[in-house]
Amino acid sequence: MMFGRVSSRLPSLSRHVQKRSQGSAVVARRSKALPRQVQSTIHYGESHDFSSVALRRDDGDYYFEEHTDAMLSALNCYMGKQEQQEVVIESPLLVEPRATASARDMDLVEAAFAARDYESYDKILILMRHGEAKHNQFQREFVRKHGKTVEGKSVEESNLDQDHPVDPMLTGKGCGQMLALSRRTATFFNDETGLKPDLFVVSPLRRAIQSAVIAFPTYTAYASLDNIPWICNPYTMEQANGNKSEFVSNPDQLEEIFPGVNFDMFKSLVGNDASQLNSKEVVPLFENKIDLIRRTDDFVRWIKERDERVIVVSSHATWLHSLCEFSLRYEDEEKNREMFKKGEMRSVGIKFD
Repeated sequence: MMFGRVSSRLPSLSRHVQKRSQGSAVVARRSKALPRQVQSTIHYGESHDFSSVALRRDDGDYYFEEHTDAMLSALNCYMGKQEQQEVVIESPLLVEPRATASARDMDLVEAAFAARDYESYDKILILMRHGEAKHNQFQREFVRKHGKTVEGKSVEESNLDQDHPVDPMLTGKGCGQMLALSRRTATFFNDETGLKPDLFVVSPLRRAIQSAVIAFPTYTAYASLDNIPWICNPYTMEQANGNKSEFVSNPDQLEEIFPGVNFDMFKSLVGNDASQLNSKEVVPLFENKIDLIRRTDDFVRWIKERDERVIVVSSHATWLHSLCEFSLRYEDEEKNREMFKKGEMRSVGIKFD
């Protein structure tokens, strides 16, 4: 393994980022710098280019600024254009025409009005990140127990522990985060406001499904009379961290825990055995950054072909960041660039080109 400081490997933070989509191309330019609060290192194998870059970090979350740099560096290095101020990426992995869309960040009051504005918006996306899960708690306790010592114990080291949670559910704190969110959904998602979900899309990982169920209790398949579909879409899963928390459960296990959720798309990927996605029991198990962008592009293309208008998506930090930063084109380029916090919800109106 080779390790290097982000500042020595990645493009300058003073560059401007702006994105526009044309065919399969992404044009990227860096935006104004954010204050650096932590120092991380990038982590890669000698035989790999930066398209497989992943961050070593001192906590359980990706730090927004450095993760964004890693994503952009992966794209730039993939084409050998790292030093250019503006680069066009023509990736052979992104062979499908991109379903490009403009996006506007809005609060839930604006989203209620936008849901009735069919001329300006094709879809209203309600994006949410899951609450705190048991692996977050385990990692904190592991580091507290072992400390940052000469033995090198850290968040990454905790992944090698045999007791590290696999596909964890929420902690009590995480459930509380989603219960707090449920009070907002009860206020804004109802007949009076006219903002009612037409579709729920959830990651195959249990913490994301559980979060959506707690945040929208009256819209679950076993509580609602409206027959609103709940679909487990593998495009929205987390694969980027190399943690056992990303090891997925088998579809039959998920169906038993979450009745009413449609797992057909997930089954088409793994059949009845998810072990192929859990093939490596130790770090690293990193998703290619190009593939991450490809998955969020696939999701945009997928919802474009569907009739539902107001769509709730329960997913993960890196996936949501890729969707907002790379697959959608925001009117205000500084909006929705920050990483989602645990239990955070944002609403976005989109218009397909």
